[in-house]
Amino acid sequence: MRTTAQIVFLNFILILGLIACSSTEMTQQKEKGTTDSIYVFDEVPPEDIYKFESPQQQSFDVYVVQIGAFSNLESAKEFAEKSRQVLSKDIKVEFNQQKNLYVVWIHPPFENKIQAESYRNELRMNEEFKDAWIVKIDSRK
Repeated sequence: MRTTAQIVFLNFILILGLIACSSTEMTQQKEKGTTDSIYVFDEVPPEDIYKFESPQQQSFDVYVVQIGAFSNLESAKEFAEKSRQVLSKDIKVEFNQQKNLYVVWIHPPFENKIQAESYRNELRMNEEFKDAWIVKIDSRK
């Protein structure tokens, strides 16, 4: 009985193996058929087309303590030099086209308003800089 079960089992495996195998010719035809076929992509409607724009520069605000504004460059430079000696700080002179004035400010700018206010308050203790004020500037990264 044991050998009969073994024979039935071996026949089952043999039949299963024969069913699972396909001829080499059929396999080659299937492969050839897939390589000859060309897939055409579906057309994309115009509303699905996206335009990629270059990334915009990120902006952030900085604060400068302005200590003077003058109508002529010589006066602005003279005040800036005097301020450098008194404050031992880097002082910038720039022309502001909106105001049509040469502005004198402390450099470098402050990253936040609290720092700028703190420095401005220190400056105001000195009579020469009692009119110092803060200007917010938009910078580009």
